[in-house]
Amino acid sequence: MERHASFQRRWGTILFLIGFFVGAWLLGGVTWANLEASLFDSGKVGDNLTTLRCSLIITPDEAAHARLTLQNPLDRPIKRFVRWRIAQRHLLLVDETKESVAQTPGEHLVLEKTLSPEHGVFGGRFLMVSVFVSSAYPLAALEGNCGTWIIDIPFLDGIHILILGGLFAVLGMTLGFWLRYRNRPPERSSEGALLAMLAFFLAGMIAITFFTWWVLAGVMFLLMWLTLALWVFQRIDERWLQVKPPID
Repeated sequence: MERHASFQRRWGTILFLIGFFVGAWLLGGVTWANLEASLFDSGKVGDNLTTLRCSLIITPDEAAHARLTLQNPLDRPIKRFVRWRIAQRHLLLVDETKESVAQTPGEHLVLEKTLSPEHGVFGGRFLMVSVFVSSAYPLAALEGNCGTWIIDIPFLDGIHILILGGLFAVLGMTLGFWLRYRNRPPERSSEGALLAMLAFFLAGMIAITFFTWWVLAGVMFLLMWLTLALWVFQRIDERWLQVKPPID
């Protein structure tokens, strides 16, 4: 019985680590893309533009989309100036377009740009977009950046990679945690760290996917690796104590 439990715990560890590395790869990639984009054209001239969204992941065979939502909360029409800056294979080569936007009272307006993967920077790894929206008293000027990660995986689109990668990571870590938990030895257990790593991954993916909070996603990414390191050191210490000869 003890041998069977040890076997299942070993497989639980393997499954958890596979899920962990897939999740860390996915979360780290999309966070890195947005980190790099935040440094592109980063002169701060306005408030944070929170309604700018870019495709998180694409493949070389599909286009990315940058979508901007503008709202006019005032009871009068306004006109605003919007400037798009898109990196073209190099951070110093930029395609800039400008447009004047008129909005009626209470209107929500969606502006969109299509981005070609051929314009990826850093060897075609990332697409980067910067947007500036002029002020319209009493509305302040706005500025924002976003990035897209380009991955070359055959037969899949970016959304498939995002969904399948996320599911694979969650299932691997969940099943691995369950196998280790149900076969844990009574005297000690380190499964809480595994659950924390899963929670950090989920929090990071939610932050970057639904809210574009790439800073929080980056913190969750680092906490995943820190918790893994502490868990590994704990496991090494436990094994050392098991083989340490008794002191007379």
